[in-house]
Amino acid sequence: MNIVDDFNVHSENTVPSPVKKSHITLWTLLLAAVIALACGYLGSYLANLRTEEKVVIQKVSMSDAEGSVTPAVEVAKAISPTVVSITTEKMTVNHFWFGPQISSGAGSGVIISEDGYILTCAHVVSGANSISVTTFDGAEFAASVVGSYEDGDIAVLKIEAEGLQAAVLGDSDNIQLAETVYAVGNPGGTLGGSITDGIVSATSRTISISIENSATPYGLGINNRTVSLDVLQTNAAVSPGNSGGGLFNAQGELIGIVNAKSSGENQEGLGFAIPVNTAREIAVSLINTGSYTPPNTATDGKGAVLEIAVVEIAPAAAHMNNREPGVYVQSVQKGGASDGKLEANDRLISINGYMVHTTAELSAQLAEYEPGDSVGLTVDRDGRLVEVEVSLAQGE
Repeated sequence: MNIVDDFNVHSENTVPSPVKKSHITLWTLLLAAVIALACGYLGSYLANLRTEEKVVIQKVSMSDAEGSVTPAVEVAKAISPTVVSITTEKMTVNHFWFGPQISSGAGSGVIISEDGYILTCAHVVSGANSISVTTFDGAEFAASVVGSYEDGDIAVLKIEAEGLQAAVLGDSDNIQLAETVYAVGNPGGTLGGSITDGIVSATSRTISISIENSATPYGLGINNRTVSLDVLQTNAAVSPGNSGGGLFNAQGELIGIVNAKSSGENQEGLGFAIPVNTAREIAVSLINTGSYTPPNTATDGKGAVLEIAVVEIAPAAAHMNNREPGVYVQSVQKGGASDGKLEANDRLISINGYMVHTTAELSAQLAEYEPGDSVGLTVDRDGRLVEVEVSLAQGE
């Protein structure tokens, strides 16, 4: 009896326990499996939802199943509000007719901060007495020049505004030949917000542009200075007024500041833009210090110069003033390379036999020489041909 009782007691205390534990373990595993499947499905759903809600410009080939939304449409939505139209007014004094005159100009700019800093080209605002900015939504603001670096053709403007949509800056060092680009600007000065597309035609070109320093006295023309720029080339259509506008890649990132179009006869599809990495470096310095000093300026110098100021007189202005068109000496630096050799009002005809008709041609010829080289100049001085020899100086 005691044995049986002992057995029964032993059976009741030991056998049922494993059975209960098995049930608990089984239900736990089933519940864990269900939870895991539910979490996986929910995670997949949320991931797909987030992917569908991404802005299309993040992926070049993104489109909906029916193809009704294209990448270009989404790129346009993203980049259009970041580009502004710029109008300028400058006063010129002409002592031969009509006295003081106000001339208007037009260009474009790109918003680079929500509080109103705008990137544009130096030649767009050079010499302007007043500057007006119109945003994509039609709001107008008076603008001031924060700083300008003419040798790089970059300027920064500031308007008093908040909450603006700023451009996303890309990396122009990673630009690939033939990748898709979009140019946004104000062609003709009246078509703000215009977008054209094209490709990168070349990732590195060197061009020369003319910067207007100031109006010259007596209505004889404009005091121009020619600078050389390293630029991107594109076949996206650009026109006068596009200068200072944005060149964007297919992801909607700003990769360049449009600054020139080839104006030669029978030349189409030749637009140029300053790489955004260059523009950004200059802009940051202009905003922080008001000026920009390029790297290695102390060793690189500015090349060979005549140490004179010149003015280019266009044919129309020359005809009105009974003069020959061409490049005239406006002033000679005292003690400089040309002091005692060239005189104010000399018209430059040639350098070492190469004819010079424009300031661009003058700069191109000087670029062929080093400081210290001697060059032979032929000038028209009061109707007489005069030949002089000048030892070129180091530019500053």
